[in-house]
Amino acid sequence: MDSFWLKIFYSAAINWAARAVLVGRLKDRRRVESGRFTRREVNDFLKRMWKRYKRLAPDAPREKTFGSRLNVLLACLTLSGFQTFLEKGVERKYAVEMLADVTWKLYRQWSAVVFFIARVITRNPAKRMETAINLFLRFPFSPPGYRFERLPAADGVSLDMLRCPVAEYFKSRKAADLCIESWCNLDFALARMWGGSLERRKTLAAGCDRCDFRFFNKPIFEVKTH
Repeated sequence: MDSFWLKIFYSAAINWAARAVLVGRLKDRRRVESGRFTRREVNDFLKRMWKRYKRLAPDAPREKTFGSRLNVLLACLTLSGFQTFLEKGVERKYAVEMLADVTWKLYRQWSAVVFFIARVITRNPAKRMETAINLFLRFPFSPPGYRFERLPAADGVSLDMLRCPVAEYFKSRKAADLCIESWCNLDFALARMWGGSLERRKTLAAGCDRCDFRFFNKPIFEVKTH
């Protein structure tokens, strides 16, 4: 049922983002003579991706909360697009990059809505990012699907994410690289978009024991996940 609602409410936005990012994109960075993706080719890609998703979604772990289930299904859709690219002969690293651009286009739009709500709640610029993060931790990144510990922070939000169902899903499908680039590393740009910055040295997807999120209200030097 969750899979049905994901397609009903999110398919239009997902298809829009994919077309916006992929139409006109090089098919192969190593061979420019291979040309660029046409709208017809991207539509065919989307058709194949959704068909693959329909096959994979029933095997996705069923989490206890709606937000966690929704995120796992979105991860399943990301994996479906990834496997569709690989099936078409796209180089793995380039497939990851293109999907990261698609997911960022979506994430940016959804995050802008959350930040708008944060701006309504508080006029204090230093508090807006903190408010937006707290909203995300209520939905969709809420317990018990996501397990985290809050830490003292003088300027911003510090927390350790100890369990992430999306990281678990990608790792179980041998696609940790896809998870890190198309999900985890979007948080750096998100923090910048909100007027702050993020420092993170560990991720669950990379095999660490936690994701150590350190959000700051002002821009600082960023340390990317490795």
